[in-house]
This record gives sequence, C-alpha cells and structure tokens, in this order.
Amino acid sequence: MKYLRVLMLLPFIAFFIVDCGHETDEEAIQALLESSWYIGNGAVQIADQGTNNPGSLSGLSILADTIPWVRWVRFIERPVTWNFEIVVNDDSADVTITGYFQGEPPYYGLFVRNEPGGPVYARAITDSVVRRVKCYRDDDGWHLASLTVGDIYTVNADHPVTITEVRAEVESRQYVFIVDDENTYFEKDELPIFYPSDTVEVTVICSAEGDSTWAFLHHGAGHRQGVGLRPHHRDPFYRENTTTFTRTWIIADDSVVTTPAVRHSAADVLGWETLFGDSLARYYAHAWTLPYIVMEPGEEIPDD
Repeated sequence: MKYLRVLMLLPFIAFFIVDCGHETDEEAIQALLESSWYIGNGAVQIADQGTNNPGSLSGLSILADTIPWVRWVRFIERPVTWNFEIVVNDDSADVTITGYFQGEPPYYGLFVRNEPGGPVYARAITDSVVRRVKCYRDDDGWHLASLTVGDIYTVNADHPVTITEVRAEVESRQYVFIVDDENTYFEKDELPIFYPSDTVEVTVICSAEGDSTWAFLHHGAGHRQGVGLRPHHRDPFYRENTTTFTRTWIIADDSVVTTPAVRHSAADVLGWETLFGDSLARYYAHAWTLPYIVMEPGEEIPDD
C-alpha cells in the first residue's frame, strides 16, 4: 500500500511542478508590452532630454523660430518603475500602464538657462504617466490590439497644463491625423502613418491655468528590447497665438534606413514660468506621446 500511495502522488507532484512553471496570462502580456515596438520604453526617452551635461548647456540644439532665447534639459531618475494593471477576460485584456518621472536637484530635474551667460536654474520634476492598452489572444499567443497616447503630466502643478488637440497633416496626399482625447484608443493601422518623403504640418492646441506655454515636438526615437533607443529630435513650435502652435516636420530628417519602422513622437508643452522664470519658478508640463509608423505605400504594418 505504501508503494501504491507513492505512485499515486507522483503524477500530482509532477503536475504541480509543471503548473508552477507555466507563464500566466498577466506575465505574458507584460512581457509583450515591455518588448513591443509600440510601447517599450519609448515614452521614457521622449520625456527625458538628459543627453547633455546640464552644467554645460551650450551643447544643446539651438532653439530658433519665434521662441525667446532658452536652453533646457531634463534628467529623470532611473530606473523608472512601471506598474501594469492587467484585467484578462477570456481572449482579451485591458491594461493600464502607470509610471512616475521624478527628478530632484541638484543631480536631476529640469535645468534651464533663459539668458545668454545667465545662471542655470534647476527645477524639480514630479510627472505622472498613464497609458491604456487593449490586447487579444490567438493561437500564437497575446498581441497588441490598440493603445492610447502616453499621457504625461505634472502632479499638483502650480499652473496645470492642458492639451486640447494634436493634429498632423500631409497636404500632398490629403492625410490628416487628429487626437483630441487622451482616452481614445488607436489600433496599429490607425496610428499616424507617414511616408519617407512626407512633409508634415503639426498643430498643437494647449493652455495653462494662469500662465502661457510653449510647445515642443519630439520625433525620431525608435526602441527595441535589447537594442536600445536611437537619438531623437526636439524642436520648438512656432506660436500662432496664445494657445496654438505649429511646426513643419520633414520625415526624411528622421533618418529612417529601413521601412516599415516604428518611431515615437510627443507634443511636449512646458509652462512659461518653467522656461523663463527665475530661481523661484517651478516646473509644470504636459505631454502626449504616441508611436508613428514610417512606411512605403503597400508595405505591411509592423508586428507587435
């Protein structure tokens, strides 16, 4: 009887061991999103301009157009901790990804010089980021179905910044993309799709309570797990009026070598006092980040 009992227990033990090693749906979904071209860490790089020494701001790109003289750079503390709230319903799942961008001087934060030869001011960064994603499962596993913008905003801002609309237009082929709600989901083929030869006119409508703003365009960042992040551009918009900013974006400047390619973009809006205030001014900003696709006509949308 002792031998029989042992033999009867063996299948149970083997099942338990195998079951414990099985990847859960939640683990599979998180792994998918962490390595996806469309999600990954692209939003982190878009929000972080920490590629130059803040003590030597002369290395930053010159901000031209109608913006007053200013040089600025962000340094956020790493690693950034991402939280994945995953709700699985049979073969579909809803995911809310949240994170927190923090930068506390003297080593981190936003560093700005707003007059030639003037002092460099350091401002603490306290930004929250939220992105929502829908996934689906087929015989090959879990896949990305749709996503919202990455909504990055300053927590408890002195002058909360609001983004009302971001519009991208390619006049030569009558193409228009609009996002006017941070909760709108876009499937992959509904994301901005540009051709390498496109010239894009980008418009941002934004405002801040009790202050004015200036908008910047980030573009050209690509991400892949194990490969890392490629350099991206940050350019100031022209100000059309108090709340409307426009800028031309030449896709060829993104140096896309092969297509189709997934890159990351952002409309990044900073408060006037953040950029042009003195040592007492505080940081407040708001950004919408979104992947875009560069492809030739007839090419297929890139996989997850």
